Amino acid sequence: MFEKVSSSESGVTFNNLVAENDSINPLDKLNIYNGGGVGIGDFNNDGLQDIYFIGNQVHNRLYLNRGNMKFDDVTDEAGVGGLGGWGRGVAVVDINNDGLLDIYVCNTLLGDSVKRRNLLYINQGPDKNGVPHFKEMAKEYGLEINVHSTMASFFDYDNDGDLDMYLTVNDAESNDNTSTFRPIVTDGSKKSTGRLYRNDWDPVLKHGVFHDVSKQAGILIEGYGHGTNIVDINRDGWKDIYVTNDFLTNNILYINNHDGTFTDRSKEYFKHTSTSAMGQDIEDINNDGLADVFELDMAPEDNYRRKMFMGGNSYQIYQNFDHFGYQYQYNRNTLQINQGPRLGQNDSIGPPLFSETSFLSGVAQTDWSWCPLITDFDNDGLRDIVITNGYPRDVTDHDFTTFRAESYFVASKQQIKTRP
Repeated sequence: MFEKVSSSESGVTFNNLVAENDSINPLDKLNIYNGGGVGIGDFNNDGLQDIYFIGNQVHNRLYLNRGNMKFDDVTDEAGVGGLGGWGRGVAVVDINNDGLLDIYVCNTLLGDSVKRRNLLYINQGPDKNGVPHFKEMAKEYGLEINVHSTMASFFDYDNDGDLDMYLTVNDAESNDNTSTFRPIVTDGSKKSTGRLYRNDWDPVLKHGVFHDVSKQAGILIEGYGHGTNIVDINRDGWKDIYVTNDFLTNNILYINNHDGTFTDRSKEYFKHTSTSAMGQDIEDINNDGLADVFELDMAPEDNYRRKMFMGGNSYQIYQNFDHFGYQYQYNRNTLQINQGPRLGQNDSIGPPLFSETSFLSGVAQTDWSWCPLITDFDNDGLRDIVITNGYPRDVTDHDFTTFRAESYFVASKQQIKTRP
């Protein structure tokens, strides 16, 4: 069904090359291989879909679609190359309702550097050659955010007719032990906590300005966020937020309370989730009109690889889940099939009931996975799944982790650097 188009034919030569060194490597910085986002949109309104790539150690690039799978790199003319920040995610959205698609870039990883701030490129329209031109205006819109941003999700959470924004955050570069049980921080004090921004019209600027309303909205629960989907999961007419978090932190299902606030009800909706939850997609997989949830983890398919890759399991782990208030989590992909609303007391309608069927559906073990895409590729009326996976370094191989621990016992990296 698919045919590979070479870069020499398409003109798309972007390469998100990450060069390792003694400080930029997956042992010292956990998220260097999390990659950069890709945004698709018709930026010059010519009816053809263009491509915007996010770079880590390379600049972002915009490729204009000229038809017949031919693309031109118009980054410099368009003014969207970025500031040399470590890009993670991109949102394509008409943020000012002028009929032109704008670009919001999420940056991360570079400490407190000014390069880490997020960028908002406002589309000024195409020139006579069809090249769109952009103006960076994140500060004017209240979106010049400087945290470890993963992705931005624009949606109308308060049903007032304009687009608000949820920001997924993954600050895994802190000194936290990401896989140690401890009380869950739910007061918004942890750096690695998502944020909610409300869009308010500014009569002077003549456009919306975004304000951080996380605290008043109840967006306060920590998590190393990898993926977020916006969905009205309980079909009450208000958008909810589902966040998949890496390591031990719980996934979060923020249910919209219709009053500007949200409540996490993940435990109430799902019996368990994935442990090192990565990306996710929410689609109606079985054509029953209900939203199903598919999220990824890192379980290998063969037994040898599982033994060399995954940590041990024990009854004490699940005792700790209960003791510290965590949701049950398993090291595999989880596919939550929506069975529809359950009946509560006095026949009242409760939240949807989900059945987790990843093993039955044959999608539980896809190794080091990142993001699923669910859509009908062959036009047979059934939705298919593509999963992106892989990692350049086998850093969790048990032989390697033993070697690394023994080496650090002899001399840590810091000791070597400071040795006279």
